[in-house]
Amino acid sequence: MKLGHILRMIPLIGAVALIYWLFALLSPDTLGRSMLNVTLPSGAVWTLTTVHLLLVLGLVALYLEILKSTRASQIFDHIMSLTGFIISLVAFLLAPRLGTSEFLLLLIMQLIDVIAGFSVSLTAARRDITYVDERT
Repeated sequence: MKLGHILRMIPLIGAVALIYWLFALLSPDTLGRSMLNVTLPSGAVWTLTTVHLLLVLGLVALYLEILKSTRASQIFDHIMSLTGFIISLVAFLLAPRLGTSEFLLLLIMQLIDVIAGFSVSLTAARRDITYVDERT
């Protein structure tokens, strides 16, 4: 198997959740650290923190995962996504530093990925079924 093929099978949202997990467990102060401050025309200051950036990356990963699920025969990808979701769910419930609203949002993104992946695959499979009328 080629390295690129193996990397395509890794659930991207799971990778973002793993990065969050590493920050939360090894350096929790990093998650709240300001990365960018922008003064808007209204005068309000918009602040981008590390956790906000991870949530944006999670949304981009969700889009890419749904796009990946449109390819044919991706059952292994679906299994990997489901496994990543279950691991993240257990971590959310049992690890105190992961019991945050931000991690819950990443968890919900993983759930949407799992449901969308199976839904897209089932819809595509239904279109591939050909019915033959044997009465003629």
